[in-house]
Amino acid sequence: MNANWTNTALNGALFLTYVITSCYGLYLIKAAESWKTFSFILGALLYCAGAAMWMVILRLMPLSLAFPIAAGSLVIGTLMVGGLVLRETISAWHMFGAAMIVIGISIIAATR
Repeated sequence: MNANWTNTALNGALFLTYVITSCYGLYLIKAAESWKTFSFILGALLYCAGAAMWMVILRLMPLSLAFPIAAGSLVIGTLMVGGLVLRETISAWHMFGAAMIVIGISIIAATR
């Protein structure tokens, strides 16, 4: 197996874990009835775990590559959580913006 492919796969898995952890943490914080609930505390812990993963990502990747991927992925992740879980309205403009983010991330990743 190619070492470059392995690093790419590991970075991708780390980014996916980071986005899922951060977005789920944000969801739990948003859905909690108060800051004293288990849901809020778990959400805050997950969000902090996402922040720790972000520090690892920064150590492994150049900032000019890591930040656009992370920022774009979090926007899309929170859009999905808002629409699918919190039943927020997702407009065609939201979808268009998400598509533009995916295109931008793809271009940045492909030119690495």
